[in-house]
Amino acid sequence: MHDLSESLRKLFSGPICPHCATSYDPEHYDFVEDRAVCSNCGTFYQVHADHVPDIPDEDLDIDIGDEDEHAALTQFRADAERLAGDTAKTTGGASYELYARRFSEACDALLATLDPTMRDQAVGIAKYHGYFADDEAEAGFGPGYCSLTGIEEHCCHCGRHP
Repeated sequence: MHDLSESLRKLFSGPICPHCATSYDPEHYDFVEDRAVCSNCGTFYQVHADHVPDIPDEDLDIDIGDEDEHAALTQFRADAERLAGDTAKTTGGASYELYARRFSEACDALLATLDPTMRDQAVGIAKYHGYFADDEAEAGFGPGYCSLTGIEEHCCHCGRHP
């Protein structure tokens, strides 16, 4: 009985994912982001210092590369998060495709300012927020879809369709 109560105490006293309520797993702690990653939904969240695992010995000797490159990618990550939030606000109520298109257009300008050696990493960061490259984009929304919102015309709320 003691083992059960100890297990329950550990289960209910540890951190959980704020998005899906999955129990925290120390093996899914991201030392780069300095946050826990939910093993179920992939959400990043903070955990108390008592629950942060020690850095594995094999990770202590990792060369993070040029500091300027690291700073540029950190700035790009912050800019991408800001752009994603701004784009979500401006396309609220529209389709995801419209959000992704507008976000991708805004990100293309940011990607053009980066050193070509960092673009692959930056595209990976942007894809997390919904970025797609021009070669992945579909040409227009197609017949039967609103060109403003990307929603089917008979369901669209923009008021431009009969």
